[in-house]
Amino acid sequence: MRLQWVLYPLFTLAFGSCSAFGSCSYEVRDLDASTTISENVGVADSAQIRLEENRGSINGTSMSWLVTAPTLKGHVLSAAFKDAADLSTVRLDLLLAASGRPEITQGSAETRSGANLGGVHDILASGRGVIQLQTDDPSRPTVTFALAAHNVGDWIRPNCY
Repeated sequence: MRLQWVLYPLFTLAFGSCSAFGSCSYEVRDLDASTTISENVGVADSAQIRLEENRGSINGTSMSWLVTAPTLKGHVLSAAFKDAADLSTVRLDLLLAASGRPEITQGSAETRSGANLGGVHDILASGRGVIQLQTDDPSRPTVTFALAAHNVGDWIRPNCY
């Protein structure tokens, strides 16, 4: 009978919804944002961002992006992620793809590698996130992709059953 009183709490800790061994010690959330611009029939320029965040015992934020613009390839001088409320401030410089690549820019950034991604979730979730391209084309010196947020996730504990 006494053995039962000892084993029952151990069983609960080992197989309970939030064990004492750290499986429930962090939260995650994610967000997808994208847009498409169609200026010519059959040709579409697009931008996509995916943001993933962790907090708790595992901390960090990562952002990945892809921008394609077939009509602008070879004419883009710079690409940047910005807040539409303050277009004069670059939140993150996006490196341009090599000339042999079909995309304008594709990459990722992480807070663990030193990227400042604080506040990016709120910017994207509120519909203020933009990717701005500067070009050498006088008819389109600046191209702005206004990103619409999709699949805006709230904080969840992925390992709590």
